[in-house]
Amino acid sequence: MKFKSLTLRIWFIISVIIFTIVFIISLAFTFIIKHNDEDKATHSLHLTHQLVLNSLTQNQFNKEIIGFVNHQGTYHFVFDKQNKQITFITGNEKKSDNPLMIKMGDLITNNDHQSLKETINDQPYLIEISHITDQSFLISYLPLDNKQNLLQVIMIGILVILLSLPLSKVIANNIAKPLKQLEGYTKRIANKEWDHDLDLKSEDEIGRLAKAMKEMKDALKLADEEEKKFLQSISHDLKTPVMVIMSYAQAIIDGMYEDSAEESASIIKNEAVRLEKKIKQVLYLNTLDYVLDNDKEREDVYLDKLLTYLIANFQAVNPDLSWILNIESKPAVLLGNPDRIRVSIENILENQLRYAQNIIQVSLKDSGSSWMIEIRNDGPLISEKDLNQIFKSLYKGDKGNFGLGLSISHKIVNFYHGNIKVENRNGQVCFTICYPKK
Repeated sequence: MKFKSLTLRIWFIISVIIFTIVFIISLAFTFIIKHNDEDKATHSLHLTHQLVLNSLTQNQFNKEIIGFVNHQGTYHFVFDKQNKQITFITGNEKKSDNPLMIKMGDLITNNDHQSLKETINDQPYLIEISHITDQSFLISYLPLDNKQNLLQVIMIGILVILLSLPLSKVIANNIAKPLKQLEGYTKRIANKEWDHDLDLKSEDEIGRLAKAMKEMKDALKLADEEEKKFLQSISHDLKTPVMVIMSYAQAIIDGMYEDSAEESASIIKNEAVRLEKKIKQVLYLNTLDYVLDNDKEREDVYLDKLLTYLIANFQAVNPDLSWILNIESKPAVLLGNPDRIRVSIENILENQLRYAQNIIQVSLKDSGSSWMIEIRNDGPLISEKDLNQIFKSLYKGDKGNFGLGLSISHKIVNFYHGNIKVENRNGQVCFTICYPKK
């Protein structure tokens, strides 16, 4: 059975459980009550049978005995087997249409005393038969009425079930209420309604789920805020070169440029290159996770050769800086994609190039299970606030844009199970990259 409402499902399950329990208990009680009633009836019949038998044999049968016997609800008569005659002696017998009369000949044997339980016409009887004389017998019987007890148990069971239905509804509502709150809370998170909070203080599984959802909301809120900051930042970064390009282009068209046409075109080209680089970084970062997960190309990457090549290239870009390369171990080999590894180091070097004043130091060391690359510059130190945020994808520092390159490097290094960090050490900014050995 399918329910669209969790409350109805819980209510139905609880009701079924209660019904099953009541049904089992009813059967058990019916059996117990039936057994106890039968024991009591057997005792009552045996007592009255002996009383009537003793009274008949001693000729002391009187009204008091008859009253006591009738009060016990037992029936007694004398059966003459030879003459087939029945004599009722207590006055409360059903003298007509009594099915016992038909079976008298079948029930009586030559035993001195018989205790029987017989069912005649779907009616159970307890019967006791004793000899009075050779041909006469005292027969006592008591019909068993179990239907009344069964009906009482059924009525009690139905009453319990009816009373339990509203109770199970209350329990179902109590269980489903926090889940409904969680549902509404999730919808508000989906709509980015960050100001709404969830008031669930329970310590059970639902409480822990609510706590996890709060943590998820805080993380999504932070990501949303950082995304907005990033979009504002990248919009500004992209807008600036576009404005420069448009203004110089318009000046050339209008013939109003101050410098020569070649110088204006050179500025336009430089800004276009700068714009292209930023766009490539955004696209690269956006597709990096997919590229890394689906990149099956792995080969030997020699870090010592790669660093030598990169330093030579950057030295040509800015020969005014002093570049110091110190490689302590050769060959330094790791397994990975050469292009990805190169990008991860190249981005750090570009960052150093932007902030270094006079010197950049690069070293490659063997640190046991991994290769350690240290890149230092003598530029301004990074604030403690920026040190903790610098590798985030959408982070922009207070003193300028750290760019997307650092977050790209962070993702690549982590993908290859390495680690990257930055710190201010001995008056210098030091980036450390560790790649596991092959």
